[in-house]
Amino acid sequence: MGPAAAGVRRERLWEVDVARTLAIVMMVTYHAAWDVTTLAPQTGVDAFSGGWRALQVATGTSFLFLVGLSFSVASDRSAGRGLTPGAIALRRARRAGVVLAMALGVTVVTWFALGDDYIRFGILHVIGVSMLLAIPASRLGILTLPAGVALIVMGLWLEGQRWGTSLLIPLGFRPEDGKLGVDYYGLMPWFGVVLIGMAAARVLYPGGERAWFLRGLAAAPDRLVRRLGRPGRHALGIYVVHQLVLLPVVAGVLALMGYDVSLTDL
Repeated sequence: MGPAAAGVRRERLWEVDVARTLAIVMMVTYHAAWDVTTLAPQTGVDAFSGGWRALQVATGTSFLFLVGLSFSVASDRSAGRGLTPGAIALRRARRAGVVLAMALGVTVVTWFALGDDYIRFGILHVIGVSMLLAIPASRLGILTLPAGVALIVMGLWLEGQRWGTSLLIPLGFRPEDGKLGVDYYGLMPWFGVVLIGMAAARVLYPGGERAWFLRGLAAAPDRLVRRLGRPGRHALGIYVVHQLVLLPVVAGVLALMGYDVSLTDL
């Protein structure tokens, strides 16, 4: 589909919206556990190990995979409307700039709220930088798959290493003092997940449209399914504000249950 298709509104991929909503539910569930662990450690909930840690990893993986997949779909659809590669890159860079501005705001707010545990390079930071890096990486085509796997392997190896500087934290290098802050996501391994999402889009949504084996999803889903996808359309905004709502709710529930809630541990 070429420039003649300019102005044609493409169908939203409702299944991607629903997948984002599921990732949001996973995120809120994990952060509720994190809040309980931080506010009332006497409950015995440990959000940093076991099943809760697995949920955290699964949540981050889901979001970043969808970032890569959505990046490729949006870029292919823009190309189908006749936009030049330069215009597409500028559009993607502007979107990345919005995310990075929000990430900076989160860093500043958590610096005041959490002190030395402030978010140095969290999931918003890695999403924003990944969106920029995805612009040149998109030229790799299906080679984004092995490139993504290589970054993940490298990132897993780096987890066991320590380095003498904190300047390389965004890349995935961990400093000797161990100060990474909360919500840490280094580009290695996490940009690798984005690259794998980009590769998956080439198979699942070539040219920005469903592959032949997914065309059965084009049938309009029922109203309930469409509603389930609505939060997924606003995942970025929900991420930014959800703790502002969730934290006082969790604190209130814990207090009603008779636990001593410590806000000084935040």
